[in-house]
Amino acid sequence: MCVQPPAFVWHLDAPQEPILASRGLTCRGWAFARGGGSVTGVRLAVDGREFAGVIGLSRPDVKAAVSGAPHNNTGWEVRALLPAGRLSLNLEFSDSAGNWHRATTVAIRVPRFRTPRWSRWSNAEDRLTFQLPALAAHAPQSLRLERFPKCAPLPVGPLVRLSVVTPSFNQGWALGPCMDAVLRCSGVDLEYVVQDGGSTDNSVELIRIRADRLAAWESAPDKGQSDAIARGFAKTSGRPADLMAWINSDDFYQPGTLRFVADYFARHPEVDVVYGHRIVVDKDGLEIARWFLPPHDDDVLRLNDFVPQETLFWRRKIWDKVGGIDTSFQFAMDWDLLLRFQAAGAKIVRVPYFLGCFRVHSQQKTSSQISTIGQQEIDRLRRRTFGRDIPPEELVNSKVLQRYLRRSAWLEFLWRRLGIRGR
Repeated sequence: MCVQPPAFVWHLDAPQEPILASRGLTCRGWAFARGGGSVTGVRLAVDGREFAGVIGLSRPDVKAAVSGAPHNNTGWEVRALLPAGRLSLNLEFSDSAGNWHRATTVAIRVPRFRTPRWSRWSNAEDRLTFQLPALAAHAPQSLRLERFPKCAPLPVGPLVRLSVVTPSFNQGWALGPCMDAVLRCSGVDLEYVVQDGGSTDNSVELIRIRADRLAAWESAPDKGQSDAIARGFAKTSGRPADLMAWINSDDFYQPGTLRFVADYFARHPEVDVVYGHRIVVDKDGLEIARWFLPPHDDDVLRLNDFVPQETLFWRRKIWDKVGGIDTSFQFAMDWDLLLRFQAAGAKIVRVPYFLGCFRVHSQQKTSSQISTIGQQEIDRLRRRTFGRDIPPEELVNSKVLQRYLRRSAWLEFLWRRLGIRGR
C-alpha cells in the first residue's frame, strides 16, 4: 500500500511482472480518498497517450481488511493497448475537484511480436486482446466515413419499415448526435422511438427539439436498459418482414447505414439478421480503433459475442418468434438475443461494411459492469449453451476462436496495407 498524495489511499494489484505477456495490459487495484473526499477517475499516461479507466468496482475484500475504506466499491481498472518496448506507466487519480494526481510510475517491457497476428504461429493471448479492441488502439484521428455501394432502384412496392429504439439515461452529451445520425437517413420508412429513463440532465430538452420527427418518446423511470428497450419496441409496429434495431445513446450510425441495410434486406429476403464491422471512437467522436469481423460463424457466436451491437439489425418476424428481449439481462442482453435467434434457425449474415461507431468513455456501462454483472451474465449464457463453465484458458486456446481471430487479422491486413475490402 502507498499513500501519495495524502488525500488518496491506493494499491496496485496488477501488473505484477515487469515483462508483459502481450501488448494488451490490464491494470487494476483499489483506491479511496481520505477526509470525506472521493476518487472521481483513474487513468494511465503512457508514452504521450492517456487511457481512461473505470472506478467503483466491487472490492468487499478491501472494505473488510483495510482501515478507513469507506464502502465495498473501491476497485478500479484501466485497460490499454501498448506499443512494444520499454515503457513507463504513470498511474493517476482525480479528486472531487477534477484535479489529477500522479500516484506512481511503473516500468514495464512490452514484447515485440514480429509474427503477424493472422499467422497461426502468432501469440494467442496477444491476438485475443489486441485484435478486436474495446479501447484505444491508436491516437485519435478524424473519423473515416464508410463508402457504401450505390443502391439501385428497388422494385415498385412499399418501403421496408425500420423501427429503431434508443434507450438513454443522463447521456445528453451524446444523445443529440445519436438521434441526428438516425434521423438524417433517407429512403427508409423510419419509425424512431427514444425511451429515456427519467434523465435529470438536458436529455429531455434534446428529445423535445426533435419530437416532431419521432414516432414516439417517453421519459420515465425504468428497470434498466433492457426494460427501456422493451418499452421502446412496444411503441413500434410493422409487418413480419420489416426491420428492427436499437442504438444506444452513446453510439451512432455511419451516414448511409440505414439506407444500405434496408436495401440489403430487400434484396435478400432469406436473411433474418445482419451486422457489420465496428469503428471505435472516443468521447469526442474521433476514431481510435476498428474491428474487422470475419463472415458470421455460429460456433464462434456460441463461444463469445463479437457482434457489434450498434451494427445489428433483424426482421420483426424473428424477434416475435423468440419473444423479444429478455429483460432479466442488463449487460449481455444482445448476446442472449442473438443466441436465441440462432437457436430459432435465423440466417445471420455479416456484411463487409462499417455500419456503426461504438463510443468508449469512462461512464459507459460496458466498462463499469464487465467485471461484475457483465461477467456473471456471460458465464450464465455459456453455461446455458454448453452445460458447463468455460475456463478462461480454454477460451483463449480454443481453435475455433483463434481461427476466427486470425481471419479478423487477415481482413485488417488486406484493408490497411493493400486497400482491399475482404469479404
